[in-house]
Amino acid sequence: FDAEKSFLKHLASKQGVDVVPPKQVLQDDYLKYMVMTKLFPESVDGESDYVTSFQELYSFVSGLIDIYREDLQRLLYPIFIYCLLDLIYVQKPSEYKEFFDVSSKLIEESAAQGRKAELEQLSKLRSEQDIDHNPVANKFWHSRASVGISEQSFDLLTRFLHDNKHYNILRILHDRLSVQLYAGIPIKSKLEPISIEDAIPVNIQNEATKANAEGIQLGLLPDTLEDKVVLTSEEDKAEKEPASRKTKRTKMVYIDNELRIKKSIPLSPWPSEIEEKFVKDITNRERITSEKLPSICCATFLNTHREMTTCHMLANEVDMAAGFADSSIQLRSLRSSKGEDDLDQMMEDELDEGELNLVPRGEAIELLGHSSAITALSSTLDEKIMFSASGDSTVRLWSLELKRCLVTFKGHSGPVWDVAACPRSPYFASAGWDSTARIWSTEHIKPLRLLVGHTADVDCVAWHPNAHYIATGSSDCTVRLWDVATGNAVRVLAGAHKHKICSLVVSPNGKLAASGSTDGSITLWDLGEAKALATFAGHHAPVWSLDFDRYGSLLASGSADSTVSLWDSTSLNGENTTIVPPLRQYETKNTPVYNVHFSRTNLLFAMAEFTSS
Repeated sequence: FDAEKSFLKHLASKQGVDVVPPKQVLQDDYLKYMVMTKLFPESVDGESDYVTSFQELYSFVSGLIDIYREDLQRLLYPIFIYCLLDLIYVQKPSEYKEFFDVSSKLIEESAAQGRKAELEQLSKLRSEQDIDHNPVANKFWHSRASVGISEQSFDLLTRFLHDNKHYNILRILHDRLSVQLYAGIPIKSKLEPISIEDAIPVNIQNEATKANAEGIQLGLLPDTLEDKVVLTSEEDKAEKEPASRKTKRTKMVYIDNELRIKKSIPLSPWPSEIEEKFVKDITNRERITSEKLPSICCATFLNTHREMTTCHMLANEVDMAAGFADSSIQLRSLRSSKGEDDLDQMMEDELDEGELNLVPRGEAIELLGHSSAITALSSTLDEKIMFSASGDSTVRLWSLELKRCLVTFKGHSGPVWDVAACPRSPYFASAGWDSTARIWSTEHIKPLRLLVGHTADVDCVAWHPNAHYIATGSSDCTVRLWDVATGNAVRVLAGAHKHKICSLVVSPNGKLAASGSTDGSITLWDLGEAKALATFAGHHAPVWSLDFDRYGSLLASGSADSTVSLWDSTSLNGENTTIVPPLRQYETKNTPVYNVHFSRTNLLFAMAEFTSS
């Protein structure tokens, strides 16, 4: 391929063909096209112009019987975009404008969700230099749109294009689209519209194909605490199968994962006092479903002057921490400063006898140390340590008992966007502007693993419940699952998000992950099969936080649109990526929701900031 490219560049210089040096490998397709049309004009002799070719293609497809029409209509949109890019590349602005004005009206007639916004973006193109700053054009420019189509439909299409000498469309079909053929007639279940999300960069496609073929262990740890809590008689009767007299039935049956894995990395055992407390909470845990929704407590910060940047529920589930743009961190209690109410009594129940909460009633404890805005907070389950990430490129470790910073971890070359404590000590993970994620240990000052693979900022990070994997979400619109032991990516999940990923969570059973985007969409992923199960649509602003309930049957989301939504994460067979509305959406008044958290007893907490407008 390199030899062919060099030969074409040499011929181009000899014949005086003015071409721009390619920035990406895929742009060589355009280089090759430009040179070949100049050197061998007979190869395109009699070729129709783009407007005529696309109009005739549209008329041909529209005149087919339903099953073939629906199959081939999905190709019209990416072909339309690549025609636009051809005209931009050969510097024909007048023809570009004529083609867009005429052909975009045809595209709008069969517009899929989100397509009108994409067409509006494309209408702003004027030159090749605009491509890098245009999200739709840029993604197709560096990518091949992937589509599955039946062999019979493809045969009809190619015969029509050859017979009518639409070689420009044929070239796009073969060089710019990644067509996956399947035998027989079109299958209804595969007739999904193609849009920008189908234009996955080729390097990511190749990486995903390799990584997603690897086997992974999604089982839970052998000392999972749910295994130690036996079902009550009422819960046992609610199950369809009668309990075995020889085998105790535990609350783990609700989590739907009986697999256990052998530990391959050093993990600290559960402290006896923490184990006792967690087992007590699990015993009192509510079973919630789509018919039995959880109770919700929303804690709202007032008079912040819009300077709050992040919020986090501490592991004791009585106190919370908030980060601010002025680099300060505040610890506050959920218990009110005046009198007692039902929430106060509930908070008292959360505390073990003789245990004190970290923050006195009605007081705020301020932690200072960072030199830039706080971007993320996370705490360990033993209730002793809190981590903070900041725009100053550091992660700090705070003692919640001493209320002091003990260690500053440096390694990222830019802002650290997220930090997450491992469910089992002594590890934590960070994600940053430098397109990397890092795995750290509280026992070492330098990172144990450097996770490299994303092509843009890594915006969020989440641990798998078995502590052997971490998931990362990035501005490159992909989710990756990393093996902690090796530092390799074992899953690359791409194609579902159009915009950067800003929130991420893994389900309690370890089989699913959910990612939220800045466009308000949420995607549910099957980690084992490496595919999207569903798209949750209902938010109209970035989804800042996600959390599964403790049995994984419901997903909660908090958004900048001042709403909390609940979604059913069960009953999805994965045969089609469906768009699912929320079970219930709770609105607030000018209160963007920064964090949602299910307690160990399955009470849902939301943490938000009140703004005046």
